[in-house]
Amino acid sequence: MQYPINGNLAGVVILYNEDPHKIIENILSYSTKLDKIYLYDNSTVKNIDWEIHLNKLGNKVEYVFFGENLGIAKRLNTAALSAIKDGYSFLLTMDQDSSFSETSFENYLENISQCTISNVGQFGINFQPKFTKVEDLVKEVDILITSGSIICLDHFKLIGKFNENLFIDFVDIDFSFRVNDAGFKNIQFMNVLLNHQIGELIWGRSLKNLKLTRRIIHSPIRVYYIVRNGLFLFFRSSYLNKKYKIEVIRRMKILKNNYLYHPNLSKVYIYTLVGIIDFLRNKMGKKA
Repeated sequence: MQYPINGNLAGVVILYNEDPHKIIENILSYSTKLDKIYLYDNSTVKNIDWEIHLNKLGNKVEYVFFGENLGIAKRLNTAALSAIKDGYSFLLTMDQDSSFSETSFENYLENISQCTISNVGQFGINFQPKFTKVEDLVKEVDILITSGSIICLDHFKLIGKFNENLFIDFVDIDFSFRVNDAGFKNIQFMNVLLNHQIGELIWGRSLKNLKLTRRIIHSPIRVYYIVRNGLFLFFRSSYLNKKYKIEVIRRMKILKNNYLYHPNLSKVYIYTLVGIIDFLRNKMGKKA
């Protein structure tokens, strides 16, 4: 099986209330290898500095300011359909705060072009090199994160769109499960590294040994989406088998540090309760 990715790759970056100078440096770490870049701005107020920085990306960029935040899933769907319409077969999906080293991204594309595995729905990278061994290994996995993944657009219609009801959290997990459910594969290259941070790092003391270590926490609103969407997938997604449900539970365990170490514990618990209530009311999409 061959994947002719060179000259056939578009990319999408979803922007939200961040300094354009910082984001453009991230994009430049991989943009030279893209044939088209969709920059979709979910910010409520347009940053006029974008007009200056977009010149650095040349004429391959298509910048769209929407003036409202309708979530990651909706923008990913728009990008995928636009890329298909524009004649591309692959779409790189990136977070605004993620980047590659130049050699790493080149290696990524080379791995894809030489891949002999059939029926790949999306390719992904090693985003946790501190916890996952970096090696020349290609793995078939259940889950890939959105940032750094490359979707095979020839299969997009069979897999189905990203679930816009989820808005943000678990969007990539749900899509990865449906890649498998549609008979395709999630392939991860363990030697391709992404500069990526999940959540915010703070110091927290272990309740077992009192050792002080860095812990990942999330904003209260992200806690809301993790709770609500995790419950939704676990209880209301008919295609989830036992293995996938266990994975959902495992992913929801990242909330533990929020309940122990978050500097705004009261708000975290309130948003958790609201997330449970909205799940029970089947109130999905953007939190009102």
